Amino acid sequence: MIAQDGLDPDVREWRADTLRVAFVGEVDHGKSTLLGRILLDAGAMTPDRLNAPVADGGLAFLLDGLAEERNGLFTLDTAQAAIEQDGRRLTLIDVPGHLELLKNMVTGASTADVGVIVVDCDQGIVPQTKRHMRILELLGVTTCVCAATKMDLVNYRPDVFDDLAATMTAVAAECGIELVATVPVSAIDGTNITVPVPPGHPLSWYAGSSLIETLHTQGQRRAELAWLRFAVQTVLNRGGSPLVVGRIESGLLRPGRDLVDPRTGTACHVTSIERFGEPPLAVAGPGDSVGLRIDGTPPPSGAILAPGDEPLCLGDLWYARVLSVADRDLAGGERCEVRFASASVSGHIEGIDQRWESATFEPGAHGQIIGFSEIAAVRIQLAEPVAADTLVNCPPVGRFMLCDAAGEAVGLGVIDRVASGTPATGEARVPR
Repeated sequence: MIAQDGLDPDVREWRADTLRVAFVGEVDHGKSTLLGRILLDAGAMTPDRLNAPVADGGLAFLLDGLAEERNGLFTLDTAQAAIEQDGRRLTLIDVPGHLELLKNMVTGASTADVGVIVVDCDQGIVPQTKRHMRILELLGVTTCVCAATKMDLVNYRPDVFDDLAATMTAVAAECGIELVATVPVSAIDGTNITVPVPPGHPLSWYAGSSLIETLHTQGQRRAELAWLRFAVQTVLNRGGSPLVVGRIESGLLRPGRDLVDPRTGTACHVTSIERFGEPPLAVAGPGDSVGLRIDGTPPPSGAILAPGDEPLCLGDLWYARVLSVADRDLAGGERCEVRFASASVSGHIEGIDQRWESATFEPGAHGQIIGFSEIAAVRIQLAEPVAADTLVNCPPVGRFMLCDAAGEAVGLGVIDRVASGTPATGEARVPR
């Protein structure tokens, strides 16, 4: 039965679950303090967890678990926490802002549905702000909200906010980001974060929603419209039929679907979807780790399954964009390993076609090297044809980690086009 909103009830129930929000921002722009205030005011943390008064930065440490973070007053690693309001869960991802921790930033933001770009309203946009927006766009996180922090330090002046909002709108458009709102806040006193601005407050000239209310209006990626992708981890033999264990990377899966392994062309029929300790599921969606009871030939570990009418791309040449997080130059011709979904395959960087500085996006000189924090358009020749997706079709499968021959992570990449084997799909894309 389809409801008035046009969604199958199973789909609506699944979509209402969780929105993953990545908070990014320059080191001193108040990101961790803002997250601490959200957790405190939403009741996810209690005041006794504060190891320092709010005025002395105590809020900033609610998500910082490492001693080095407390001593250095910045976030070293990615941390997550969840709040539940109005029947919905928000998973808040605190992403480190230092340029030196670019790898951590990429890891933290890669699973987000929405980004919050934190900008000090007094300092304004800095190079790292632009770099973060470029990286979010590269990762496929293109819906963002700007939190204009520290409004108390400028006496809640509307002209300061208006200037920042106008500049953010222009820069976001250049970076390919859909900026749905710029929200003025003060984390120190909790203004306009979890509840609207009260009458008579110096910020009462602002007529928009609070930060959390704004996030509640943002939906998850439309999972029911995404092509179905299931990454196989292993196959167990239990209960008299194969149980294919893995993770749904995109789309929605119900019993009765036929899934194909594009590398072999073999198909299997899903008879039930199971999760340990729970009744069989009527539907499972992105991020769900489940077991599939099947009829047919069990797929091998590392395979990515898809419906026959929503095919993956099969090929051994990737046209991709790569963000370097290595502490050395990456060179054309060097051997590499790509890891994506549940698969891993060796290859080499066949060529570097263009590169850009990630903050200014000024083109770099042509050459066969990629420097730290640069984004480059590359061609990666794989050792064998693999099934993959473009970023446009399926961000979780269209993203990959680039590793060197020793297995060390040196870059984050996204696939723009797959060539050879089946006809190439997707378009090579020059960043904005």
